[in-house]
Amino acid sequence: MPEADIQRKRDQGYKRVRWKRYGPSKPSPGANAGRFVYWHPVGSGRGRSEPPEGHDHFVYEAKGGRGQTSQSTAPIPSPVQRLPSNGTRVDPFVSLPINATECVKETMDYFVTICKGTNREVSVNPHLSLLLPFALKHSTLFESIIALCRASILLSSDRPAWEDAAFIRHRGNALAGLNIKLRSKDSTDDAALLTVSMLMTLEYIIGNQHGVHMHSEGLEKMLQLRGPLSQTDDPSMESDWIKFVKLGLTLLKSLGSFVKGQPPEVPECSPGYIKEAFEGFGLDLPLSYPEHPYVGELCTILSRLPNSLSDLCLKSRISTQMINLLASISAATALSSSQTSPDGMVDLPSAEESRPQKERREIMIQTLWSSLQRMYLTTTAAIESHFTSGLLAFMFQLRGFDPLSLFYDPILRNFIQTLRFHQTPSTPEERHCLIWTSVSVAGALALRTSPMPDSHTVMDYALESYSDARQWSLLEKILRGFFWTEKIGAHWKNVWELAMDRRLFLLRQRRTGHASLTSRLQGRPAAVVPQFAGEESSIRICPEQVRGHIAGAPKAMHEMTQAMGLCPFRS
Repeated sequence: MPEADIQRKRDQGYKRVRWKRYGPSKPSPGANAGRFVYWHPVGSGRGRSEPPEGHDHFVYEAKGGRGQTSQSTAPIPSPVQRLPSNGTRVDPFVSLPINATECVKETMDYFVTICKGTNREVSVNPHLSLLLPFALKHSTLFESIIALCRASILLSSDRPAWEDAAFIRHRGNALAGLNIKLRSKDSTDDAALLTVSMLMTLEYIIGNQHGVHMHSEGLEKMLQLRGPLSQTDDPSMESDWIKFVKLGLTLLKSLGSFVKGQPPEVPECSPGYIKEAFEGFGLDLPLSYPEHPYVGELCTILSRLPNSLSDLCLKSRISTQMINLLASISAATALSSSQTSPDGMVDLPSAEESRPQKERREIMIQTLWSSLQRMYLTTTAAIESHFTSGLLAFMFQLRGFDPLSLFYDPILRNFIQTLRFHQTPSTPEERHCLIWTSVSVAGALALRTSPMPDSHTVMDYALESYSDARQWSLLEKILRGFFWTEKIGAHWKNVWELAMDRRLFLLRQRRTGHASLTSRLQGRPAAVVPQFAGEESSIRICPEQVRGHIAGAPKAMHEMTQAMGLCPFRS
């Protein structure tokens, strides 16, 4: 380089950076680290004093010319990462089928990180070894994956998807590409089927039930035109790719059936639990509302329900199908309570019987959950509709207190929209029912990894509308009149205490005009901190919460498929 150019760059302020110290003793990323780096949401709130994971620390000393040394040194993250910025893509020189914007690169990192994280014990993840290479050859499928992943990131970060330009663009490109493909000779190939599957999942998580219906019906017609996916009747002779496609389509069949409230068409060799349950509860028939005097069979069922439940069924508009469902939920609650000792500790069964009992219990709860979804879509009675929401929320908690994943977000959002402004009933029975429903829904909302926006409004409205809900002694008596277990009751009490804290704070704020939240929020778990007025922005969602919220969704879909009684290798 000519001396004049060198001098000109010095005059422009370029600085030499000399790395003074570096820690080679720290463990370097080896075979155990894998080929992947963890994806972190943009603006995840890392403090400046907290270095990113996977970076070594350096202390630099900048020199602004000959003999001029800066007076301060500071630790900064190493620019040498474990892998380059596109390290989660197997080949750093891979050519993407669409424009590789920063959003696309970040979403690719997300996709691989989630897939890698959900199957750590499996040596080869089919989403990475099969789906990703296939999608790189089909731009429309790749667009649908980017749109689905982008929506997952936004929703798990509690940001509206429809306000994001990148999401709207990729979703629109995927729909446009699919419409073109459906008019071609390859309208039912694997790429088209998987694109519809991705878009159907996308419409579900953003809460567009009409879109789910449309894609579900379209997928069924495409499969009819396509015919058998495999050319052999022996599942052991099928390729890994065919097995992967069939499993994905089976999951989507279950999702479509769940959203539409209909049992899926199952072959004779599959058990078909949901179809049998719908027939047993009478959900395959129009809802019927009994009139007094009730027949002896209904009276027998009502006599076995908790007192407040039987009073509600006798004095309100409750269908026969709902009464049958209540009997099964009562049996499931009794079974769950019998596994809990008086001190609240769970009595674990022996190793020989624990696995069958757990699987049977999971299938029972998932079956009741799908049946309640069917009831919610078919009932026209207001009190029955609200009560069904409370029962759905109760089944979430009866199954356990694990954090609810992204798969359940549409249902939780619907709870908030339905219950936060419900009409105050006139009869004591319906009032107590809505109190129980509000507490049950608030308990389910508290299981989310991070608080959903406006989730606090459910309990806010209940405490404002019902004076009985403001004292725990009175509230507990009401709750015990419906479905109740000791573990769920303890969870509900914690949720109620947080809601009362919020209510008292708001009342005090109205009187004083201002107050500080710092002392009240100290020591609270991030997942259950109440969203106080004007303080929503102070509650940050860490990357681990976002990853955990998304990673549980595939498991939830798989559990639903098991409850449907579908076998991917027999469909």
